[in-house]
Amino acid sequence: MKITFRLLAAAMGAMALPAQNPLALLGDPFSGTFQNDQLKIELALKGAEHSGTIQIGGQSLPVKAKAAAGKLAGTFESGGQTYTFQATRSGSQITLITDGVTHVLEQAGAAAPPVVGDWQSPTGAVRVNADGTAAINGRAHRWTIEGNVITFAGNGESIKVPYEMGGNTWTWKFPEGQLVLTRMSAGDNDIAGSWQGPSGSVQINLDGTATVGGVAYRYTQAGNQLTLGGPDGTFVAIVQRAGDTMTWLVNGKTLMFQRAAAMWAVGGGSGILPELVGKWCQSNGACFTLLADGSFQYAAPEVSDGGTWTATPDSITTTSKKTGTKNYRVEKRNHPKTGAPMLTLDGAEFTTAYEKGPWR
Repeated sequence: MKITFRLLAAAMGAMALPAQNPLALLGDPFSGTFQNDQLKIELALKGAEHSGTIQIGGQSLPVKAKAAAGKLAGTFESGGQTYTFQATRSGSQITLITDGVTHVLEQAGAAAPPVVGDWQSPTGAVRVNADGTAAINGRAHRWTIEGNVITFAGNGESIKVPYEMGGNTWTWKFPEGQLVLTRMSAGDNDIAGSWQGPSGSVQINLDGTATVGGVAYRYTQAGNQLTLGGPDGTFVAIVQRAGDTMTWLVNGKTLMFQRAAAMWAVGGGSGILPELVGKWCQSNGACFTLLADGSFQYAAPEVSDGGTWTATPDSITTTSKKTGTKNYRVEKRNHPKTGAPMLTLDGAEFTTAYEKGPWR
């Protein structure tokens, strides 16, 4: 019988936690109270076994478990039936899996990791929740941290991102560049990022620059008033934002924009796919470099270009002043002799210029 925590039936009576010598708990990663928005688990070690309760929806489910090789395997009871689970510990969190459903729980009383909160980058917004969930421009993921590497998992893929943290600045590091995110306060308007409007794309950067329909502007913002200055003069827009929708009122006309929600998403959609970031070259010396900030560079004998890029799992779209917008069919291959990862763009083969593991 399949079951998730949300579907657990009426529980057995609550089980009181046994008394425990507090010194005996030192070094035991699974004793204590762990919780998220949906459930709470309380465990104590007695002899070789852990016991306690899972609390969910006003019910208290008896738990028994044993730890071995860094993992906790156990059972809980609900409605007269017994169900199994496994749990692992990472930092102040435990990850509990039962019937294919994963729950990440934070140790009660532990300080929230510094990554928890709302962040803004030039390419969009990131929200990291204390319960182990995250939203990258509206796309749902789960996250875990080990050392200075955060792993985002979603759409059947996982991406490991090394990072540095300094105050309200969070820097994600990639082989060919870095992405800098700034912690947002409750009153921030959060209009930075990529948007799609009725007549093309709009990119609003945190450094006061913007691109509207391929034209570069500088902007200032005061409350809900956005002033943009560019080659065609200066105009003022009254801005309203609700979730992933942004509305501009300009000279009595209303323009509506939708956030480009797939930017920096893991798997699926179009955006900046981290696994493609890097330098890729042909044997004739032609190379293109996909940077983590969404820009690209191309260099070949007597030819150079640059602009912005987005990708899906099977295509890359580039935009530049020289060539306009171009779409390339992409395939991932491994070099038949060296095993090095390759990208083919409309059949043209490019091999990584840096050390990367083969595609899997």
